[in-house]
Amino acid sequence: MSILPRDPSYDEACDICDHWQLDDWQPMLAKLIIRHGLTVEKISQNLEGSNPVFELTLDRQHHQEQSYMVKVLAPNWYAQYRSELLSLSLLNQHKLGIKVPKLIYSGEIDNWHYLVIEKLSGTPLSNVMDKISEKNRSEIAYRLGQFSAQLHKLPQKELTELRVNWREFVKKQSQNCFEKRKKQKLAAPLLASLPDYLKHHLSRLDSQLDSPQLYLIHTDLHPGNLMVNKVANGYQLTGIFDFGDALACPVPEFEFTSPALLLALGEPALLHAFLDGYGYLGPRSKQLQEHMMILSLIRHTGDINYLLQHVPNCKDEVSWQALEAKFFPL
Repeated sequence: MSILPRDPSYDEACDICDHWQLDDWQPMLAKLIIRHGLTVEKISQNLEGSNPVFELTLDRQHHQEQSYMVKVLAPNWYAQYRSELLSLSLLNQHKLGIKVPKLIYSGEIDNWHYLVIEKLSGTPLSNVMDKISEKNRSEIAYRLGQFSAQLHKLPQKELTELRVNWREFVKKQSQNCFEKRKKQKLAAPLLASLPDYLKHHLSRLDSQLDSPQLYLIHTDLHPGNLMVNKVANGYQLTGIFDFGDALACPVPEFEFTSPALLLALGEPALLHAFLDGYGYLGPRSKQLQEHMMILSLIRHTGDINYLLQHVPNCKDEVSWQALEAKFFPL
C-alpha cells in the first residue's frame, strides 16, 4: 500500500503527482469518503493537469448530485490550495453569468490538502477547439471577456485575502525571469536579449506598483479550463474552473494575457472579441501589446516555448518586438 509522505521534497511531490495511479491514492480517498459520509459507486482518475484529480460517481439514492470532483494538492503547493479555496468560497456567493464549481468540502489528510467540488457539465473547450468555426470561437472569447469583467467588479473588501504585494511580485518575477526561461530552454537569441527587453519595458508597470485597487485575476484562462456545451449553432461557454493560480492585484490587464496567448493563438478576431466582451475602452495599440508582453514574461505560470510552437509564424522568431505583434495581434 502506498503511503503519502507528510513533508515530501519538491522532486518527490512531483513524482507522486505525475506517476501515482488510482490504487496508490485509494487509502487517502477512502479516508476522505468516510470523513464526509459519501456513498460512492465508482472512482476514476483524471490524468490531465499537474495536480491529481479524481471523479467520485455518487450513489443517486443517497445524493442529489451525480458526481463530485476531488483535487489533491501536495504540501509544496499549499498556496495553490489556498488560492482555489478562497476564490471558490468567494465566487460561490456571486452570480457571474458563467458557472464556476461549487465548493463542497475541503480539508487535509496526512498534510496533503484536497478540494471536493461540483462537476461542471459539458466538455473542455480544448477537446473541440479545432472543430468549431472562427465565428463560434469569437462568441466564446466574447463571453469569456464578459466573465473577466464580472470578476473585476467584485467588491474590493472581499479580495483582501487573495491580494499579492504587487511591487514585490513584479520584483521577484522579473528577477527570476531569466533563470526560469533558461530552465525552460528558451531559444538562445531570445534568452540573450531578454534582460535588455525587461530593463527597457518594466517601467510600464511603475504607475500601478502601489495602487490600492484590486482585481481578481484567474491568470490561466486557457481552453483546458473552459467548459462548453453543445447548442444549436455550435458550442456555448458555460463553465470555468481551476482557480489555483488566482490572485488579486491592481492590474486588470494581467488577466488579458492568458486568453490572448492560449485562446486567441495569433487570431486577431479572437483577441478583439475578448476585449469587446470585457468592455475594454483603452487604445488597442503597440503600447498595449508591449504591456501584455511584459506582463506575460512575469507571469508565474506558462512556458514561452509552448507559444512559440503553437502561435503561427513564431517558431523561428528571435525578436521580442516581433513577438509582441504575433502573440497579441491587434
